[in-house]
Amino acid sequence: MKTKKVSLIAGISVCALIVLFTIAYAVITDTFVSAEKYVPPCDIEESYARDAIEWVVKNGWMSAETLDGQAYFFPKNKVTRDEMAKAVVRYLDLDCSEYEDTALGFADEAQLPSGSAPYIRAALAGGYIKLFSDYTYRRDSPVTREEAADIFAPLCGMSASTGKSGNFSDFNEVGIYFEDSVRKLVDLELLIGYPDGKLRPKNDMTREELAVLLYRLSLTEQ
Repeated sequence: MKTKKVSLIAGISVCALIVLFTIAYAVITDTFVSAEKYVPPCDIEESYARDAIEWVVKNGWMSAETLDGQAYFFPKNKVTRDEMAKAVVRYLDLDCSEYEDTALGFADEAQLPSGSAPYIRAALAGGYIKLFSDYTYRRDSPVTREEAADIFAPLCGMSASTGKSGNFSDFNEVGIYFEDSVRKLVDLELLIGYPDGKLRPKNDMTREELAVLLYRLSLTEQ
């Protein structure tokens, strides 16, 4: 009986040592890394949207690209309709798994890469993003600032009548179809203008601008 106890204690000790050595090795070699480890993008220091970018990347709404061990956000790049679909679906935490193999039948659906198709289908099925008049999605096409307003305005449960849209000298350039949506986002300070007092609604939205929009929208829900 005594021999069995000694053997049991010895066995436990050996197991404990193995665990300790495994942890020590992992720490030394930096292989024991949490899946939630956040790597800040290295190209956002000069961006006015730095805090917003870090927020959306940490929350997984937008992603950074890893090149040579460095994370890049590319804040000045234009937002494509592919990226917009992913951002909307991730922000709303929609389950797009049901759309992995469910075709909606629009004209250029067969051309979608497998990594994008479920997001685009989910965004379309939910009515968050619309097809073009020729029934195409055009995933690589950029999203203008007024188009982005049309996408996000329905997600804002509140409304405001601050008249801030009148502060922009070029608000009259907003398309009639987008006018209500743009006014709503401007009044809620979700869509911000440029230092020269212009809104530039026809400009293609940049990734840093989308980050600011998502960040500010998330604050309205807290």
